[in-house]
Amino acid sequence: MALLNQLFYLFVLIAVASYAGWQGGWPERIGATIMVVGSILTVIAAMSFYPGWQTPQAGIFIVDLLVLAAFGNLALNSDRYWPLWVTSFHLIAVTIHLATLADRSVAALPYAWAAEFWAYPMLVGIAAGTWNHRRRARASVRRPNVVRY
Repeated sequence: MALLNQLFYLFVLIAVASYAGWQGGWPERIGATIMVVGSILTVIAAMSFYPGWQTPQAGIFIVDLLVLAAFGNLALNSDRYWPLWVTSFHLIAVTIHLATLADRSVAALPYAWAAEFWAYPMLVGIAAGTWNHRRRARASVRRPNVVRY
């Protein structure tokens, strides 16, 4: 079941990143890049520091902090709304790590599910931002430049 979940996430990640890379503006492309790099680093961190989700994942927590900083920087430097949402979703994932640091009695499976869940709303945010960018770009092409006197 875990392999099926990982393959599904990989499929969704590739689909959203491809869509953002093909149709998105610079914020969407950077957001997709952050997600891809963060996902790769998360796999590396999980393989390097693997305690089996029985204790807080230090490596994944560090990667999530870096991803949070990258999305926060994107939200501050872009003129889009979706980076604010994606940063907020990821802040929840980072807070889950902090909660497990504060209370070690959190069960392993709910901790893993909660930490992984928020990647999907983040991908939806990037896809929605890309769709909105394309919609605005099409609307500006259709509207002729009219000189008013």
